[in-house]
Amino acid sequence: MQKSDVSKWNTRITKYREKCKKISSISKSIRYVGVINSHGRTLAGKINSGTKPLFSPNQVRDEFFAIATSVKIRKKSLSAIGEVNYMIFVHKKVIILLFHSKDVVYYITFGPKLIPSKSLIEKIRKISTEE
Repeated sequence: MQKSDVSKWNTRITKYREKCKKISSISKSIRYVGVINSHGRTLAGKINSGTKPLFSPNQVRDEFFAIATSVKIRKKSLSAIGEVNYMIFVHKKVIILLFHSKDVVYYITFGPKLIPSKSLIEKIRKISTEE
């Protein structure tokens, strides 16, 4: 018997939630881990306890839409420059690490004082790309 589309969707969302929890447990400096689709919609997310959100709901929607759009646009130039391993945005109040994996983007934020090390980035990448 084949799984229904709803069942497949629920299984996929559950996997994203589990990955968010796993990634957020790697380091206490991680503020938020989320998975967004190609339209900027949140599929799963985990804010660590005690973390005050920096964005309002409208700002989150706009931020995720901008990230999803940027990833789509960059796909067109990948044949010339190669695939993106990850992206880091360093802001005054937060550091954002992005991974593109298949048809989703992992959006991970850190406090402003910690630029993630290569070993931390690799641990997160490994979780985000595992099946």
